[in-house]
Amino acid sequence: ENFVSLGDTSLANGDYQNAIDAYNQGLDLLDQSSTLITAISLYTNLGTAYSSAEQPKNSILSYKAAMLTYQNNIEAIDDPDTKDDCDAIAAQASFFLGMEYQDAGEYQKAADTYSFAATLDPYHWAALSNLGSVLQDHLNALDEALIVYNKAIEVLTQREVEPTDAPTKPEIAIGELQYRVGLCLTKNPGRKCAMTNNPEKEVSCQELATNAFSLAVKLNPDHHLAKHMLATMTADASMVRADNQYVKDLFDTYAESFEHSLVDELGYDGFMRLRLIFDRAFDGKPPNFPLVIDAGCGTGLVGEQFRNVSTKLIGVDLSATIIDEANKRRPGLYDETVVGDITEVFRAKAPVSLIVAADSYIYFGDLEPLFQSMEDGLGHNGVVAFTLENVDKESEALLDESKPDWRWQLTASGRFAHRKSYVQQIGRKHNLHTFHYEPLENFRYEMGKGVQGHSFLMRKVTPDQEL
Repeated sequence: ENFVSLGDTSLANGDYQNAIDAYNQGLDLLDQSSTLITAISLYTNLGTAYSSAEQPKNSILSYKAAMLTYQNNIEAIDDPDTKDDCDAIAAQASFFLGMEYQDAGEYQKAADTYSFAATLDPYHWAALSNLGSVLQDHLNALDEALIVYNKAIEVLTQREVEPTDAPTKPEIAIGELQYRVGLCLTKNPGRKCAMTNNPEKEVSCQELATNAFSLAVKLNPDHHLAKHMLATMTADASMVRADNQYVKDLFDTYAESFEHSLVDELGYDGFMRLRLIFDRAFDGKPPNFPLVIDAGCGTGLVGEQFRNVSTKLIGVDLSATIIDEANKRRPGLYDETVVGDITEVFRAKAPVSLIVAADSYIYFGDLEPLFQSMEDGLGHNGVVAFTLENVDKESEALLDESKPDWRWQLTASGRFAHRKSYVQQIGRKHNLHTFHYEPLENFRYEMGKGVQGHSFLMRKVTPDQEL
């Protein structure tokens, strides 16, 4: 026990090596007289010290040793209070082990250990929350994730027992859980839902998801992702552009896995097709452009395609995290990078000779302010090449019949799909005239279904110029 205390003091002071040494000395002195609490505490805290010292392999071995020691000896414990204490420590060891596995990308092992932690300690809300995120984000087990999220919400909202390591602001944690519940419910449009208190009666998954997003916003008014999804679900006509904070948070969160998810998992090839279309528009001989802006540059997929026609190439994105990822993946690609709103950067960098934007204008519904900024930023005869999503043919026919003057639609994915005639009309209004157009069939896949889109090349002309 003395070595546990010595190690804990060093660990709290950030002296990880001394903490590791103290815990190991304690483990070396374990004998038949040592208590189970002392043994599993030494192994668990040693794992934490190794984790803090960025030694994940040793951390995993220590947490596993704590679990094995617990499982081999717990049956011999008769005293209920002692058994409860051992369960609590073992639950923490299992939870921490799950975090290490999750960081290492061993998602099934992470799920198993989070689940075991929640079995040992039913009030361990963080174990339940992390289990849900692994099931949802990595194992595509949405039904199981929903069950786990709801259990975590129950733990945080009940009043009989204090949740283990209760959050300082439970409303923020519950809001995040409700947001994730909503995402699970909207992932598969064809799913069927029912309430747990009446499983025989089918209810609308969309209504349940809307309720979850609404609760998330009510609990945390600053949850931009939930606010965006709520507007998506309710088809809020007042929402004409995705909130900047929503877009930033989205790409900050997925910066590291963004390219793998987009290209490898969703089959996205719009960035390559935009360049091929661009070359066709110039009969295979595109000119060189003195100043090019890659709008919503992400990890540099598009910029890489246009580097050889750019004297100076500037990458612009709302997310500093994803620009860092671009510089890491493609060092030297951009002559300059800017973190900011593209509509402001276009004006600040005027006169711009070429703007390229693949799958970044899909976060605008009303294109008026975007096109105004492009008109302001582009130099005379400046060119913009961009892609947008389109609705599928069935949806287009329904919209044409029910709302003949429709311009854009906020889709269930949280992105905007635009009507071709509207894009060209708003372009003409801002002296941006389409000189090349091509549809984009199946440029990305979602839930196994191809997403439809289109590409536009426009040139800035003076009002009196011949088209």
